[in-house]
Parts: sequence; C-alpha cells; structure tokens
Amino acid sequence: MDVIYTYPSYFDNIIESLSERDWLVHNFENVADSEIYNVANYLYNKQVKGITYTIYLDLNIYQFILNAFKKSKPKQEFRDAIALVAFCQLAEVEIDPTYAVYEKINYRNDVQVIDEIISDLGLFHRINNISNSSMVEFALGDVDTVVPTASYAINSNVTKKNLTKYRRLREWDSLYLIVVYVIYISQLPKLSKLDKLTKVVEWMIVEFRLSLVGITFAAIYFSDQPMKRMMKYKVSDDPCSKQRSAFNMTWDLYNLNRYFRMWTERVPAQEGIFASGDKVFNAVLRKSIKVQQSSCLDCFNDVLPQDIVKYLEKITFQPSEHFNRVYDSPDWSPSYRDELIRKYESLTGIKHSGI
Repeated sequence: MDVIYTYPSYFDNIIESLSERDWLVHNFENVADSEIYNVANYLYNKQVKGITYTIYLDLNIYQFILNAFKKSKPKQEFRDAIALVAFCQLAEVEIDPTYAVYEKINYRNDVQVIDEIISDLGLFHRINNISNSSMVEFALGDVDTVVPTASYAINSNVTKKNLTKYRRLREWDSLYLIVVYVIYISQLPKLSKLDKLTKVVEWMIVEFRLSLVGITFAAIYFSDQPMKRMMKYKVSDDPCSKQRSAFNMTWDLYNLNRYFRMWTERVPAQEGIFASGDKVFNAVLRKSIKVQQSSCLDCFNDVLPQDIVKYLEKITFQPSEHFNRVYDSPDWSPSYRDELIRKYESLTGIKHSGI
C-alpha cells in the first residue's frame, strides 16, 4: 500500500537541528541513524503496522524542556529540546520523562523538593500539549517565549506516592555497587588501565554479577581513548560530594540498564528510543547495543587490544567455566551485596549511602 505523508517545509530545519544534536539512540537493526528523523517512518509504522514509539528522556533534555519556559533568555539547547517535542508531536511519538523524574528526586525525602519536582512534571505535560506551530516558532528562534497550556490534569498525591514508594528502584543498588567498585579500582596506583579493566570484569564474575552496561562503561573508561567526564568522582572531594558523584554515575548506568530492560521485555509492536544530551551516556549505550545485537565484543576492537577483547569475551560468555562464582550460590543475597557496598564505600571515602 502506497502512503504519502507531507509536512511543512520549515520542518526540515527542525529535523536538521535534531540530527546535528545526535541526541537519539535506537536499537533498530539495519536502520541508519539519519532515518530515525524521518517523520513518515513513524506515521506509516503506527498507522499501517500498528507499531507505537516512545522516546525516553534523560534528565538533561527534560531540564532543557522545562528551562525553555523557566529561563528568560533561551539557550539553543532549550530551543532544540522543544524542537524534539514538536518532532514527536508531528510523528505521533510518545515522550516519557519518568526516568528523568526519578533521577531528579534522587531518593530525597524533602517534601518541598518533591512538590517542586511534581510541579515541574505538570509543567512538562503542559509544554508537551502546546500547539505544534507555537513550538516550531520557538524552536526556530522566531519567538523567545514558550507559553504552556493553561492546565494539565495531574493528581499530585497519587504521583507523589508512585514516585516515592520505593526505597530503591530495582537494580539501582547493584549498579551503584559496580560504580563504586570501578571508582575503587581506578584509584589503584600500580595497575595499568588494561589490568584495571580486566580486574573489574573478573570481579563482576567472581564476587558479584555481570552487567553489560557496566562492562561497556569500564571498557571505554579504561581504554586509551576514555571520554571526558566519564569519571565524576574526585579523590579531593569530601565524602558527601563523592557520594553525589557516585550517585550521578549510577543514574547513568541505571538509565542505560532500563533501556535494555525496555528493549528485551517490551510488549510486541512497542518500540523505544532514548534521548540524551550526555555524549558519554550515548557512547556507552550505542556500544552496548552493538554487543547485544552481535552477541560478541568485537565492537571494542577500536578502543582495546584484540587479545584483551578475546579474553573478556571468553570469560563473560561462559563465566562459570573459568571461575567459581558467588552469583546464584548459597552466599548470594541482598545482605551480601550490602556488605560489598559498605566495604568499597569505605575504601573510596564515599559517604555511606545507607543501603
């Protein structure tokens, strides 16, 4: 069936801006990155094939969207974030800010802070319901003001209860432990970078459990081509600042991990894309997707020696053949993980998280 979709010519400028930003990361096989900015693809797949799409926002882009209204002088990032919202409206793609909101709360129990965050969530939905033409005007720089819709029905009490009912989100503590261990290993003075990487992966196998996003982060960080600002922890910081840095890094791994959960556990005919303004996050996610799709670690050959890649592939694909593991043994339990967290928090000077 032949279907033709049209949109205003000025929308090409919107698409060009988003393409240059390179915020969107997807797991669609045999789909070029440029094709994810093709509005017609989304409309056709939804209307003809019944496939729906959701873009999950990271905290950076979520805040850019809010700041488009909150800040009197709009930065280009704010305009481009609104361009993303306009694109999603035109392409009939849903936007989900849930992970960004969880990160913003960051397990704080301050009532005033939580009320402000829920108010911001209402503002996001009000912005998300602005007319497409108004958003395009702001995105293209024709106007400097975003005017949200007058109201959006949100039950603050129910929302607050849903966002704060968990002491910890599922798998967050495990990813936090991996982050703290990477921090610990990174500070050891007598090991080479590649030895540190090998030690991290072997530790995951022997003392804890494997994590694709954890391995990918470590592989890039301990390579000869680490990205700037991958390591947020500083030895000179006070314990509270060190904890904030470790939490910040953990949220990145958590969002990366949730993307894979969404991918592997999704309902048929539902697809997801992640939108992040963090170059490190996007690089780790893209590498992890390649590993998932290829079932091998060859994509690390551009940053790691081939012998290291082969070794890591051997021990991670059949870990029980090479090591005795605590994972799934009688010793494996939440309390075991908590003991490891306390141990490595102490060794790195990170304020105890209370996990």
